[in-house]
Amino acid sequence: MAKKVTAGKLEVDFTHDGRRYRGFVPVATLASLLTGSVPGEEDANLGKAGPLLFTSFVEDFYLPRNSKPNKKPSAYESDLCSVRALKTFFVGKFLHEITKGMREDFKQQRLTGVLSKKGEICSNNTVNRELSCLSQILEYGVEVDYVKENPLEGLKRLPVVHRSMFWLTKEKFDKNFLPAVMKHKHGAFRDLFEFATYTGGRLNEVLQAHKDDINWDRAELRLLTLKRRTTLKVHRYLSIKEIGPRLEDLLRRLKPHPESGYFFTKRNGEPCNSDHIDHVFGTVRDLAGLKENRFHDLRHTYAMHRAMTHVTFRQLQIELGHASPQSIQAYLDQAVRFDPKQSLFHHEKPEEGR
Repeated sequence: MAKKVTAGKLEVDFTHDGRRYRGFVPVATLASLLTGSVPGEEDANLGKAGPLLFTSFVEDFYLPRNSKPNKKPSAYESDLCSVRALKTFFVGKFLHEITKGMREDFKQQRLTGVLSKKGEICSNNTVNRELSCLSQILEYGVEVDYVKENPLEGLKRLPVVHRSMFWLTKEKFDKNFLPAVMKHKHGAFRDLFEFATYTGGRLNEVLQAHKDDINWDRAELRLLTLKRRTTLKVHRYLSIKEIGPRLEDLLRRLKPHPESGYFFTKRNGEPCNSDHIDHVFGTVRDLAGLKENRFHDLRHTYAMHRAMTHVTFRQLQIELGHASPQSIQAYLDQAVRFDPKQSLFHHEKPEEGR
């Protein structure tokens, strides 16, 4: 029955009056269950199916239902992440007792990092996804009659800033980010981070960069396009001269592994581990005071700085390997507010120097 005691709660797994109770339960709640003073029909939002702990309902009803083929695997994985966050707050609480006030408390604790293991502040997007999952759980609770009505229905979502707008200006990149990179293990990862910024490559694409991808005769760089959740593997090509000296200087100093030919590798020649690179980026980001940024924002940085140089819609779409026209247009619309000289890729082209 009881497995562990922590902060006035017992971890339990037992059946009482035909209902299963599982998870961390406050001692007072457990006492009320065993003495028979459980919530009764007088509770305003208690359905006919009776009281059930939030964790038990999620694990025994909600997740099994969503794991069926009627929901995409990626959506189910997203639900699992949201549920893990929700359980840290709603553990020991009955499903029908959840209120708007509890929702607001959960939201504030997520936004301030109270519920995060490392105190990391969650983005509005993440919190919105978790609150949406909570609302779906309660909706299903209504459907199976554990809850009379969903108290969260109709509540407003947090304002969202599209991730494409998270990027580094030339000043932040040169004066904040790169110096922080150099402080971390003497700049061992500088080439990798610069490669991502000067090519717009996704992390998995950057780690596949190979010496055979550079064609100096044509002044061209080839990138393998690897999109998540697809098996699509095609190449896109970048003009080294068009992008400018930053990319050319970087490519000339890169040294491939003598056996595998990859640029960013472990000692055995295999590409670096993506989780490790993400961890290193997090460390560097914190040193630079750029805590809101993540590795993928280096791709956004490339897109914004290329858009500042007045590339065409089609050219930017090809360079990014991006299918969504809305995303490409968002970069171009934002870039018109900046002078081309503010771009990392601004340089005097041969015809301009005459």
